[in-house]
Amino acid sequence: MFSVVIPAYNESTVIERCLRAMLQDAKPGEFEIVVVPNGCSDDTADRARAFGEMVKVVETPVGSKSGALNLGDEHATGFPRMYIDADIVVTTEALRDIAGMLGDDSPVLVAAPRAIIAFEDRPWQVRSFCKVWTSLPYFTEGMIGSGFYAFSRKGRERFDRFPEIIADDGFARLQAAPHERRTSSRSSFTISPPTTLRAIANVMVRVRAGNYELREKFPALFDNETTSASRSLQIIATQPGLWFHAPIYLGVMLYSKLLAHRKLQRKQQSMWERDETARQI
Repeated sequence: MFSVVIPAYNESTVIERCLRAMLQDAKPGEFEIVVVPNGCSDDTADRARAFGEMVKVVETPVGSKSGALNLGDEHATGFPRMYIDADIVVTTEALRDIAGMLGDDSPVLVAAPRAIIAFEDRPWQVRSFCKVWTSLPYFTEGMIGSGFYAFSRKGRERFDRFPEIIADDGFARLQAAPHERRTSSRSSFTISPPTTLRAIANVMVRVRAGNYELREKFPALFDNETTSASRSLQIIATQPGLWFHAPIYLGVMLYSKLLAHRKLQRKQQSMWERDETARQI
């Protein structure tokens, strides 16, 4: 039996969609789901409990994603172990696929399905940003994170508890060397991007700040990094199909760089905004 941990902060609008997709074809006892509502002021916990025995709900009044991940670990019993955001849509079959990649004898320590960014119905500015973003190494070379990452038992033994940081997904991905992490070609999960360019920019500020913080606190992990700004620029420069869209992408990333530095310098880590536009379903 494998385990799925879902940290959830005020996710009443999406938690049912998330759980329905995971449980649609599940067999009793095949896996367990631990939902951790943290600091919620809505009915996320009640909506999760309504799914019955396969969903364990562990509430905490402390609003902290890292704290919720650790609390979920304390109550989860199985491996492989998956950590999935509540606004992600992933099927039962995709969960099985990833569990099969992370057996005790597998050389793969960290894995995820292929991410699909559902941006076709977004405004043209958002579509332009996403077309460039999804063409870069973070997505094309074994992307692990952005709402879904999973560890084998050996992979999870690489560290003790999740640290109190912004970029838990980056921390997880970099626990493994490139040859130890894998993105499945057989399964996928769906990410709903923000509906406005301003919301995209706010998300990128958080991503950028998370990377800065991660590099400062855990520099050794970056021995496992394969992406860089220079590589991204080279890819954009050699793909004419991206040139029309590049100014929007580069403008957002420059903005996020400047604002992330400013907020970190002012020690405003607790003031990050999350995107609410994609949660209005």
